[in-house]
Amino acid sequence: MTDTIEIRGGTLIDGTGGPPLADATVQVAGGVIQAVRRGPDRPAAGAVEVLDARGKTVLPGLIDAHCHLSYGEGRSAEEIDVYGGAEWSAVRAVYNARKVLRAGVTGVCDPGSTWNVAVTVRDAVANGMFEGPRVFAAGRHIVADGGFADYFPSWLGMPESAEGVLCPTRDEMVREVRRQVKNRVDLIKISGDSEAQEARPDVGPVFSDEELGLIVTEAHRLGRKATIHARYAPTVRAALRAGVDWIIHASYLGPEDIGPVRDSGVPLCPTLTLTANIVEWGAEVGVSSSYIEVKKRELDALVATYQRAYGAGIRLMAGSEAGFSVTPYGEWHARELELLVKLVGMRPMDAIVAATRDNAAILGWSEVGTVEPGRRADLLVVDGDPLSDLGVLGDRARRCAVFKDGRRVDLGDVEPPRRRMRHERGFGVSERPLHRGDPTGGR
Repeated sequence: MTDTIEIRGGTLIDGTGGPPLADATVQVAGGVIQAVRRGPDRPAAGAVEVLDARGKTVLPGLIDAHCHLSYGEGRSAEEIDVYGGAEWSAVRAVYNARKVLRAGVTGVCDPGSTWNVAVTVRDAVANGMFEGPRVFAAGRHIVADGGFADYFPSWLGMPESAEGVLCPTRDEMVREVRRQVKNRVDLIKISGDSEAQEARPDVGPVFSDEELGLIVTEAHRLGRKATIHARYAPTVRAALRAGVDWIIHASYLGPEDIGPVRDSGVPLCPTLTLTANIVEWGAEVGVSSSYIEVKKRELDALVATYQRAYGAGIRLMAGSEAGFSVTPYGEWHARELELLVKLVGMRPMDAIVAATRDNAAILGWSEVGTVEPGRRADLLVVDGDPLSDLGVLGDRARRCAVFKDGRRVDLGDVEPPRRRMRHERGFGVSERPLHRGDPTGGR
């Protein structure tokens, strides 16, 4: 075993937003970046393992700010929330976490989990039991009657397995925050939108200002961050008043909403990939034509919102919402960066910074996100220049090396597709997730 690893000769994009460094050497020991310099001079003492990165680009491992490890590439609320069981969901999630890591994604935020699976995966990976990315884990979404994630009829109630947990009173909202903190979550996730907003986007969210404030205040009092699913402007405005740490989606903001978001300093996480994939290829995995039309309208709104937000200097997070049939694990994480550039107009360097330094900072991960001395060695090496073609980040054939904590990840033979079990799915749905490079699912 060597004392030190040196990645030599590549072009370094360090995640800070500074100019690339040509002919760079990144020296790693004990899982920590020891030095970053130009050229291979001043070799380290002791044994050195050298990775020749000439003609390649070295950058921080990507961080996906929206990845649902427990969802299992499901196609419906029932498939995600009911089928499978806690034991199967947890084993399946650690299997899928390895695919995420092998895609060059060394960290994820899981903002909403069935059961307590995200916490389980986080701890199993951190304990060394399984290979996977760092995980910033939420529990089940906190939702009120008639809110997003309250999918099931009232007579049935919310299954214990569901991604949402129904909290109809203020006392139950506060108690659920405390229960989730007891169960070791990093993050409290709120489902803020009301079903009524689908027909009337101008009406208020499912929670009152007092209720949202209670949830967020209790989360912060107990040392946890709080985020919210908020597609509609009234929910976003309420979330700002409550003091959430970041907002997910924010699809339908008007020009008048951009200034308050900018002034609050609250970041936004658009998750363009899920919406764009549904629009482009949703029919291939069984998405109804009516829902595809809904998502077409949302994608148009997202583009308008985020062009304004980026122009105003609002911090944007990069998250793919991996975990659905249309965004399978290990396949689409880097597409979020491509869409931020193609649709929103971001500079490629800004998109990379969003998926590395900024995501890490917003999650509170001070030890990763950039390639600098003293940071943990979470690194990605790709063949090509992502500043001229961000597609190289998601191209398995161009992925040369992935390091997490200074340990090189085995990128050998891709695992054969696992067989979907009858007990984990609904009936009459497509068997095939949407694989990158094969948007028709092979048909």
